[in-house]
Amino acid sequence: MTEYWVSQGNKWCDFCKIYIANNSFSIRTHELGKRHKDNVTKRLSTMQKESETKEKEQQQAARALQQIEAKAKKSYQKDLENNQRNVDGDTSAAPGDGCVWLY
Repeated sequence: MTEYWVSQGNKWCDFCKIYIANNSFSIRTHELGKRHKDNVTKRLSTMQKESETKEKEQQQAARALQQIEAKAKKSYQKDLENNQRNVDGDTSAAPGDGCVWLY
């Protein structure tokens, strides 16, 4: 039996967006190169900035929700107080007491 040629294919570098030969020497040479190292550094700094931005947005959203909940609670308490005053004072409006009802 004779051996026949088989393609090894290429390896894609996500950092550099290029194909390199799929053998250990080419891969090692590429990964030790300046261009690859610079691209890795750029990618890591970009990921860190995106993470910080996302975290700030989440904190702002949490603060906004807390403010909304505080205002809603304050409004609810005010409504309860008004309702309690109406019940205590028995100032319920009934037909014929001078209040105008709109339908």
